[in-house]
Amino acid sequence: MLFPVRQRGAALAMALVILLILTILGVTAMSTSSLEQKMAGNIQDMTRAFQAAESGVDKTLDSNAQGFDLSGGSTTVCNPCTFDSGKSGQATVTTSLIQITQKPQRNSRSSGYGSVSTANIDLVSQGQLGQGTYGRANYTVHQGVTQPAPAQN
Repeated sequence: MLFPVRQRGAALAMALVILLILTILGVTAMSTSSLEQKMAGNIQDMTRAFQAAESGVDKTLDSNAQGFDLSGGSTTVCNPCTFDSGKSGQATVTTSLIQITQKPQRNSRSSGYGSVSTANIDLVSQGQLGQGTYGRANYTVHQGVTQPAPAQN
């Protein structure tokens, strides 16, 4: 049986082209999965930094259960802040007085107090994960707190 001259090696050429296409698809799939793994690691690190910031807020609220000092701001450092079954991070919580508001009571006959003063305080917690899976992660949480305040004249 005689083969035409033009078809010699065509199967080999087609097989090489298909192999090249499959190789490109494989490399692209590996690159995509590597990128997705990095993104998932970064999200996990950010979640841990958020949990450290929340733990710092909780620790600050617990340590100031009797009330915050209204004379000035303060800073609390929680290092390490433990959360989620033994994981840890660092949190720096800064408290600052926003304002003291005075509201008159609706019915002055209901109590002997003519007005109620409240202090509005801002807690800013910066959670940090020193060395996460893919680097350093930071997260900032703002928490507003209101507490009774001495009456303003």
